[in-house]
Amino acid sequence: MNIRQRIQTLDSKSRGIKTFDAASGSGLAWLNSQLEVINPNPIEPLQASTHARDIPIRTGGGYPEYLSAWATNFASSGGGFYGLQGTNNTEVPEAQFDVQKGIWPTFLWQQGFTVTHLDMKRYEFAARSGQRAPFSWQDMYNKSVDTVWIKALDWVTYNGFLNTPGLINNPAVLSLYATNPGGSGTTWAVKTPTQILADVNLAINTCIENSGYSTQEGCPTDMLVPYSQWATLTQPMYIGNTALAQSTLEYIEKYNVAAANGVKFKIHQLPNDWISGKGIGGSDRALVYRKKDDCVQLQIPQPKEKVFTVQTTDKCGAYQTLFSGCIGAVQWFRTTSAIYIDGL
Repeated sequence: MNIRQRIQTLDSKSRGIKTFDAASGSGLAWLNSQLEVINPNPIEPLQASTHARDIPIRTGGGYPEYLSAWATNFASSGGGFYGLQGTNNTEVPEAQFDVQKGIWPTFLWQQGFTVTHLDMKRYEFAARSGQRAPFSWQDMYNKSVDTVWIKALDWVTYNGFLNTPGLINNPAVLSLYATNPGGSGTTWAVKTPTQILADVNLAINTCIENSGYSTQEGCPTDMLVPYSQWATLTQPMYIGNTALAQSTLEYIEKYNVAAANGVKFKIHQLPNDWISGKGIGGSDRALVYRKKDDCVQLQIPQPKEKVFTVQTTDKCGAYQTLFSGCIGAVQWFRTTSAIYIDGL
């Protein structure tokens, strides 16, 4: 007879007074608690953060109110063509340039947490009595603050903030609608791999043309698509009823116009919440763009920092910790190197 069976036998034969009988309802309450094996690692919520993958990031600067950058244009005056001279020309063209200054706002960020004095005393008492919590409150609060900071960076990167655009909704970036071959529809779900490739190549070629046919500095390097469309691209390609050893995604990344120009081109999935329904008429959208810091970037003048921890009489006595930071608006330097494809 094992120990549990002995306790059950004793309990069934006992007719004495049972302390807390009405509350516990079982003499095995203590034994059950001692037989627990506790997982010391709390199960944390799952989430995605992709801004660090999708945009060049620059840090440093403190807490400015605005960010600025300079740009220039070049030209030549006179009737000649790029300074070329005919036999009867007497006019020498003059080189010209203009300088423009771009201004982008910054956004202050703050987050804090509070630990009451009584909760800390209870935590200490539990540790002294041998019932220490399997996790640290401080670590849990710090992870919560980190999560809020990362999600704020995602929000500014894709949606923008306070009427400033992000990657997905900049009105200065050209939008084109996906092709409709044979009138079957514009969505990728009804298109063949070659038809999807035609949409991607149209976007890449348009960026190159708008960038003065610069096949290097003006050629897109990346594409963001909703997760639903990305899942479609991962399906294997077929010839007749035979599946090939590559997916539509691999086929497009290998045979697009950018790759032909020697520029590596990658397609990334983006959570639907950031990009689905953002196109013309509420359609799904994809972004084709050059992910280089001379075209677009996110500047974080002040990364998240712990400011202070203070004692307060709030909440019957507590310790309050404050964090702060500064995030700049998405800086678009060359919108000609980006384009939206809608109607996916």
